[in-house]
Amino acid sequence: MSNKQPKIISFKPIVLEDNRRVILAMVVEGLATPASNNMLLMPDLPGEPSAGPPKQDPDAPSPYPNVELSILNSRRQQLASLFIVEHKEKHTDLTLHLPHPEPQEQYTARAEMTYNEEIIDVIEAPFELNQVK
Repeated sequence: MSNKQPKIISFKPIVLEDNRRVILAMVVEGLATPASNNMLLMPDLPGEPSAGPPKQDPDAPSPYPNVELSILNSRRQQLASLFIVEHKEKHTDLTLHLPHPEPQEQYTARAEMTYNEEIIDVIEAPFELNQVK
């Protein structure tokens, strides 16, 4: 991971009209910069010097954190969740589905960021469903 620890700087639940789908819009800062690979490299041939950048150590840990997005009800029970392995995107909009939406329920959207099984950031945002008129 980079010297600067990743952090969730914005997290917003957006309830769609059907009250079943909730977009979780998240912005993260401090992620490692992916190495650009903008040239085609030929496989190394025996007896020839290696072309291109040095190969990464396959046993080295990923520099990217994992993120679990979830929706909880007022009793803190998880109703929907999504796990992102090695999160690399600064801006992310992902949709979670509520199986049985309850219009009077108070929900909480939650994002938990981990690295090497250690929690490095958690953010929660309460929300309600759209009221049908």
